[in-house]
Amino acid sequence: QRRRARRALSPWWIIGGMLSIILVALALIVLTRDDAQSSSHQASDAVPAAAFTLDGLDGQVSLADYRGKYVLLNFWASWCPPCMAEMPELNAYHEQYQGDGFTLLGVNVGEDTSTVRAFLNSNGFDFPVALDATGAVYQRYGGAGLPSSFLIGPDGALVKVWRPGAITRAMLDEDVTPLLRS
Repeated sequence: QRRRARRALSPWWIIGGMLSIILVALALIVLTRDDAQSSSHQASDAVPAAAFTLDGLDGQVSLADYRGKYVLLNFWASWCPPCMAEMPELNAYHEQYQGDGFTLLGVNVGEDTSTVRAFLNSNGFDFPVALDATGAVYQRYGGAGLPSSFLIGPDGALVKVWRPGAITRAMLDEDVTPLLRS
C-alpha cells in the first residue's frame, strides 16, 4: 500500500496534471485570440440590435435605456485573457467620451455578481455592467467567443460588429470617434 500511496503523489502525476491545465488554458486563449481586425465588419443598415433587460450590479439594465447614444456592447468574462487585456482601453475610452453620446455597456457572461463586482473594483473599472448569468443574451448576439463587441447607434441599429476578438484604442479611434464628432 505504501507503493500505491507514493505513486499517487509522484511528481510525474503532478506534472501531468499541471500540463493538462496548461493545455486547457492555451486552448481557451487560441479560441478567444485577438482576431478582431480580421473578423470585424460593418453591420447592415437598419438591422436593430436585439433588445434585452438583465440584472446589473446596481439594478436592472436595459439596452433601451441607452437609446439616443452610441453604445459599445461588450460581452466578456473575468477568466478571459483577451477580455482582461482590452478592458483598460475600453474603460478609458468610456471615461473620455461618455459626455459625447457614448457609453460602454459590459455584459458579463456566466459569472456571479460577487465575482464580477470584485473584478471591476480591483481594476478600477466604472462602466455599467449587465449580468448574463445564463448566456441567453450572449447567444442571441451570436455567441461566437469572448470578447465580442457590437457598436449600436443612437437609433438602436447595429453599426459595427467585432467578434470574437479584443478591441484596441486605435480601432475605437478609427471606427467610433468619427461617429461621435459628426
